[in-house]
Amino acid sequence: MDDDRLDASWFAAMAPHLTLAARERLKQTPVRVTMGLLIAWVFWMAGLKSFVGPWLAISTAVQIFEYFAMEPYRRRSAAALSDARPVLTALSSAGLFSITFAVAIAVMWSHGDQVMTAIAVMAIAGTLVSNMVSGIGSQTLFLIGALPYFATLFAMPFIAPKPASPALAPLIGSVILLVLAVIVIWSRLKSARAQEVAALNEAQRRLEQAERAMADRAAMAAIVSHELRTPVSAILAGAHVIRKGDRPETTPETAQLIMDAGRLMTGMLNDLLDHSKIEARAMTLEARDFDLAAFMDDTARFWAAAADEKGLRLGVSPMAEPLWLKGDPFRLRQIVNNLMSNALKFTPQGGCVTFGVTTRDGALDDVAVVMTVADQGPGIAPDAMARLFSPFAQGSAQVARTYGGTGLGLTVSRDLARLMGGELSARSEDGQGAVFMLEISLPRGVPVDQALEDTAAPPVLDRRLRVLAVDDHEINRRTLALGSASPGCRAVDGVGWGIGPEGPGRAGVRCRVDGRQHARHRRQ
Repeated sequence: MDDDRLDASWFAAMAPHLTLAARERLKQTPVRVTMGLLIAWVFWMAGLKSFVGPWLAISTAVQIFEYFAMEPYRRRSAAALSDARPVLTALSSAGLFSITFAVAIAVMWSHGDQVMTAIAVMAIAGTLVSNMVSGIGSQTLFLIGALPYFATLFAMPFIAPKPASPALAPLIGSVILLVLAVIVIWSRLKSARAQEVAALNEAQRRLEQAERAMADRAAMAAIVSHELRTPVSAILAGAHVIRKGDRPETTPETAQLIMDAGRLMTGMLNDLLDHSKIEARAMTLEARDFDLAAFMDDTARFWAAAADEKGLRLGVSPMAEPLWLKGDPFRLRQIVNNLMSNALKFTPQGGCVTFGVTTRDGALDDVAVVMTVADQGPGIAPDAMARLFSPFAQGSAQVARTYGGTGLGLTVSRDLARLMGGELSARSEDGQGAVFMLEISLPRGVPVDQALEDTAAPPVLDRRLRVLAVDDHEINRRTLALGSASPGCRAVDGVGWGIGPEGPGRAGVRCRVDGRQHARHRRQ
């Protein structure tokens, strides 16, 4: 069975080389036909008229056979002609052509006429060069075409009219040098061709990457612009209701709507930022000690309210004892929260979402951790599973319409898992829920004394404290002014940046604090 796979792979590897050889041999058809006619003419002029008819018939038949054997590789893709039969047929045609012309050249050489021997030498040199060009990409093709000519070359000293000539030894040496020169030239051409093909493949790969990146950017712009309309509309509508003030009893509900819409926008923007950082290889990870048991408890408490609100059962397996690890708990929590959010989103009311963890000793002093999030949602179809972790891709159009989202959450989660040396995978059957598994290996951490608390007395704010905040955008200035209007400090009316009167290199700061205009300048 292994031999069958090896043979099939060999034939499949030969098909692309035959495609290139077929195109090159088609270009050489006029030269090959001319050479056949030239050999017939030499036979006629040398008095070998009985050879002319058979030679023309045989050479024509061989060239026709090679043409039709190679023709499919010029018209169809190599993948469609990777079976044994077309490959062997094409190789046989190339070998038969070389044998036929090599025998004709040997006949001319052995006749003894100086002109014919010179023509034989030129013919064999020309056929070797043409064979090098057509078989430049494959050693098999080169040898099939070159071995008959090599055999003729080595036979030339012994089929010469005067084999006992003192020039026999130099002739043999010249043959050996010619064969070695042909092999060296072919190997260099093959290496240059391989580098050229590699460069073309790399250029094609980069072009495809650029096209995919452009498509991703276009998809990102379309999806994000569509998804941002919902929270922006909610924020504008809620702000309009609060501004009118004609229904004060709805103010808390409206404020909650604005906060939820803001969180949704923040989540989208965070996913976009993380995706961009990962693509630019600018994402950095922390390495600090954390307790995995506390991590599990925090996750259970965080998602308990959301599960209760939707009427779901949340099953989290607590750990019996603390397990301290060293890693980035923030990014780890980001992955788990995304998986939990999807599980709650896709599980219908009355269903159950489970979150569990298993650990085992890994290499050296590491701990292999496997976190599993399972839901009872509609599952993932096989065609959707193939693009599950692709950016800006949803499981289906219905999923995108029903649940929304940018399709970046799982992509970012998988990339974060890989940055931490782990892997995020999924398995599902359509209609039977989905299971996501995060596998990661982390070194053991050092326990941190949770009893240590900062006993320093809290700072006492001066009621007359005035805070000056600087920003170059009006919306940010108004936000800072609104946020600083706390009992401990006075509200800032506005802060702005500008170019000072001193010219370039100095930045001016103008602000209004307690209704008074202030202006300062500082060197950038």
